[in-house]
Amino acid sequence: MEYPVLTTAQLALHLRSLRKARGLTQTALGEKLGLNQARVGKIERDPGSVSVRQLMQLLALLEVRLSLVDQPHKAQRRNPEPRPW
Repeated sequence: MEYPVLTTAQLALHLRSLRKARGLTQTALGEKLGLNQARVGKIERDPGSVSVRQLMQLLALLEVRLSLVDQPHKAQRRNPEPRPW
């Protein structure tokens, strides 16, 4: 399943939901990451406060893959490349 994330607030909701769906408490997830429960709680409330490395570790433990989707620039969508006919 794909979860589009455009803001850190959306990421926060997804991280918490994914953890709960895996049956993990913040404490249990923290133990797996080498963090305390308070730090996991902070990451879930404000994922912008975590390093990319920690975020990747967290996602891996939750068995979630991070995908970057390249979207064409708005100007490119309005003015597509001319086709050689």
